Amino acid sequence: MHRFIGKKAPAAPAPTLGDAAKTLETRTDTLDQRIAKIDKELFEYKKQLKTAKGSAANAIKQRAMGALKRKKMLEKQRDSTAQQAFNLDQTAFTIESMKTTVQTVAAMKEGAKTMKKEFKAINIDQIEDVQDDLADLMLDAEEINDVMSRAWGVPDDVCEEDLDAELAILDEEQFELEEPNELPDYLKAAPDMPAVPSGKIESGPEPAAKQAEAS
Repeated sequence: MHRFIGKKAPAAPAPTLGDAAKTLETRTDTLDQRIAKIDKELFEYKKQLKTAKGSAANAIKQRAMGALKRKKMLEKQRDSTAQQAFNLDQTAFTIESMKTTVQTVAAMKEGAKTMKKEFKAINIDQIEDVQDDLADLMLDAEEINDVMSRAWGVPDDVCEEDLDAELAILDEEQFELEEPNELPDYLKAAPDMPAVPSGKIESGPEPAAKQAEAS
């Protein structure tokens, strides 16, 4: 049915910033290549002018002028295309920044709702009461530690004069010290050990062979 009556073709989707930027980038690269090609052409004309004279030199100059005009035109197009690409980049950056801002604001709003909800569950007076209770408990614990660390059986009537008298006695007291050259106990001979023999040890009877030699 639509084949006979005709049907409107669906509209093409609008180009995105990325598509447009890619197109401009490709165009800029193409223009740069064409400009580089003209630069090589101008360089050849320069070499030819070093040796050409008269009408030949004039003809070369005319061709060089034409090449230079094309280069200027391409450079203008390249600069315009580059500026358009820059504008697209700025637009894309601004859009991304706005999206990020919207997400940040939404997250901050959600965080504020959560904070308000949590604050409703907190009672400042109750927190102060808990802090007071903890302070009292810490004082009680400190008192208990003092009680448990009390010493038993230690006289309380010792005064500073008693200490001075005790130190004076220690200064005058003579301590028995061991002689510096005295042998240690483990080197001293035990009382039940035999005495060390003294004098020349007598030899036994000589062997029979030695007696025969002597005779």
